[in-house]
Amino acid sequence: MKRSRRAVRIALSGLAALLFTFVWAQPAHAWTWANGVTVYNGAGLCVRGNAGIDHFIPGSFSGNLAYADTFALSAGCGAGLTLPDGWAAVRLEVQKWNGSAWTVCRSTDWEYGPTGVSGGEFGGPWGPSQILDYGGSSSCGAGWYGTMAYAYAHDGTAWRGGGVWSGQEHVP
Repeated sequence: MKRSRRAVRIALSGLAALLFTFVWAQPAHAWTWANGVTVYNGAGLCVRGNAGIDHFIPGSFSGNLAYADTFALSAGCGAGLTLPDGWAAVRLEVQKWNGSAWTVCRSTDWEYGPTGVSGGEFGGPWGPSQILDYGGSSSCGAGWYGTMAYAYAHDGTAWRGGGVWSGQEHVP
């Protein structure tokens, strides 16, 4: 009788441990992304940006990449807006936490281009974008990394926009 009680206790403890692991475990992924963040919304123009960061994990669809996109929309962030070449800009910084502040590890130059709207099943606004292979931990060491994307568009008078933070992830 004692053996069967002990076996039941062990089985229940194992089941509880498995349940705890599945309920409270964080999903494993190699990226973090901020999508469609509004950085400016004024008369006649709305500017949105994306920022993302990825690091290589063997056996998964991943790479040591940072991403930045800029989109122009009509006032109120409605429909996509067509702006001529050179009226939208994007750049990114890969930042690393040094224990007390975020510092720039790698960055890109400004890229300028037009904005517009594509059709089709997956249509929508588009604009200049950048992808940077930042090298993962070989660039600035293991630690917490994130992407600061800068999304701007010109409204005919001034450049409007701001920064989009991807969020951070640990890069071993």
